[in-house]
Amino acid sequence: MTADASVARVVVESALPHLDREFDYLVPPSLADAVAVGSRVRVVFAGRLVSGVVTRLAAEPSTDARLSEIRSCAGLPSYTPQALDLARRVARRYGGSLWDVLRLMAPPRVAALEKREWTLVDAEASQARLAHAGMSAPVLARRAVWAALPDARRGPLPAAALVAHAAKSVACDGERSSAILVVPDARCLAACARAARDAGLVEWKAGKGGDFVVLDHDAGPTARYAAYLAAMHGLAPLVLGTRPAALQPVPRLASITVWDDASDAYADAHAPYFHARTVAAMRAQDDGCGLLLAAFAPSVDAAALVAHGFAQAVEPRRDEARAAAPHVNVIGEQDRARDGSGRHWMPSQAWKGLREAAATAPVGVLVPRAGYVTALACTRCGAWAACPACEGELVVPSPASPPTCRDCGAEHAHLHCPECTSAEFSAARQGVEAIAAQLRRMAPDVQVHLSSAATGTLPDRAVSRGIVVATPAALPAVEGGYARLVVIGADRPTPGGLDAEHLAIRWWSNAAALVCPGDAGGAVAMVGDVLPRIRRAVQTWDPWGAARDAYDERRELALPPVRRAIRLEGDQRAVDAARVALRSVPEAQIAPDPAGAVVLVSRGRAQDAVDALRALVVERSRAGDTPLRMRVDAPL
Repeated sequence: MTADASVARVVVESALPHLDREFDYLVPPSLADAVAVGSRVRVVFAGRLVSGVVTRLAAEPSTDARLSEIRSCAGLPSYTPQALDLARRVARRYGGSLWDVLRLMAPPRVAALEKREWTLVDAEASQARLAHAGMSAPVLARRAVWAALPDARRGPLPAAALVAHAAKSVACDGERSSAILVVPDARCLAACARAARDAGLVEWKAGKGGDFVVLDHDAGPTARYAAYLAAMHGLAPLVLGTRPAALQPVPRLASITVWDDASDAYADAHAPYFHARTVAAMRAQDDGCGLLLAAFAPSVDAAALVAHGFAQAVEPRRDEARAAAPHVNVIGEQDRARDGSGRHWMPSQAWKGLREAAATAPVGVLVPRAGYVTALACTRCGAWAACPACEGELVVPSPASPPTCRDCGAEHAHLHCPECTSAEFSAARQGVEAIAAQLRRMAPDVQVHLSSAATGTLPDRAVSRGIVVATPAALPAVEGGYARLVVIGADRPTPGGLDAEHLAIRWWSNAAALVCPGDAGGAVAMVGDVLPRIRRAVQTWDPWGAARDAYDERRELALPPVRRAIRLEGDQRAVDAARVALRSVPEAQIAPDPAGAVVLVSRGRAQDAVDALRALVVERSRAGDTPLRMRVDAPL
């Protein structure tokens, strides 16, 4: 703290919107050397001891009121001034509170780590390793949307290329610069860390230095906070992490990369509901760093950035796509009728290819539904079974379980059909566990591996032979790719909404990327009457073309991302007040919604609408009125 600064301005932990502002506190002499901008402190607020963050230091208070003293202060700041500025921008962008963004930005502190010396170790050697690792980087524009192809290892992402791109950006930008690589899940994170080591980069260790850190929640609080501080101080130039890494403070940002930006893992479930892709684009625009959105199936929002001229598209040539992609065959209802499969979930032509390939290489079966039996129907009349108590959907959790209501949990061991009184029911929809059980009976001489969130996800490269049965997000990569992949229920409706069709394209493209190239015999069989756009995108390996087409359609209809959506939740009085507040933004259109309302507004006036609504939220909070909640860029 400077000698003439005796007052700290603090943002305090509070869920009340009208308290989202700075409060003045005196800095006691005992803490004068510790309190700094970005320090986490404990202060008395409204008679309670609460957490806070110092946002500014001043010589004089901004109020005539009597000030309380800061009670305690962390040994090391958790935020830099630049990090606080980013947090303010994100809070305003999403109409949220600064405290909520700060809470999401930094992990919980570990006091013991703040006593360490956080100094740079062997920077020249690190720069040399980064320059060498970046030599194999693909040639991309400074701001690019990259429609990637599967690499030779057929992993969940082209990890080697992404790491090389990040390393090159740091090496070209100079000492004390950093690059951030954001991925959707732990599996992709492990693949990137492995690729970094394979490229000769060294993971950062306290006192020893290194080239990269991994922001991994599963590593535990000490390792997570240590990696955060190392990245914040520029001790590790390459930052690998999941969604929170998009907010990671670094001294100077050379580039930020987001892999598979259409993944719903990037939309934070906590207020203010930031999206990693949006934060990355904000940092590229405001800080002047490079931006790369890369995916097998880039999002419609990524297509919008290209359409607006913010980024350049990097797409493969058609011959490159054909050489890298597996052959894809769609088996619809008419095809199943012709080959005599009847209504069996595994068409005979798909089973024949799968069985033959399994003799020499790993093969996969992808099942969209988790669980065992997810719906029942009467064997005699075909009527779907429902809970007699609440009419909820009945499921069978395991082979030994009775039919159980998904909604109320009631068990119905002695169920009768209300239409024909029959007591015999069969599976109308099977989950991944039931499919795996049947495959074990169909191929008793072949090992069947099950991978799902409920039963445990198999790690990449753990399987070398047999049949892998998995849900879409749990299909592990195998070395060199699967010889065959059968997608059961490829026509199954994805979660509803504007992005439902593109979500299906993303699912099946990500799965097909794990299959070896068609020239090497790799093939995918998609079972079901797949919609034409989905079929075309996957069969021709052109998910980027599908994203562009979807954006063009939405531009004609003025739907997001051409316009921005703000979802409002509250009672009728709160929604009516929002209508009045938005009169200052004539372009805003308000439509009713079961929970409140949905606002559609042009991108040019969107921030005006968010600011007006945030002011209303604060005003209602201060007056004690019924709350109005808002979610910016809410999915429709």
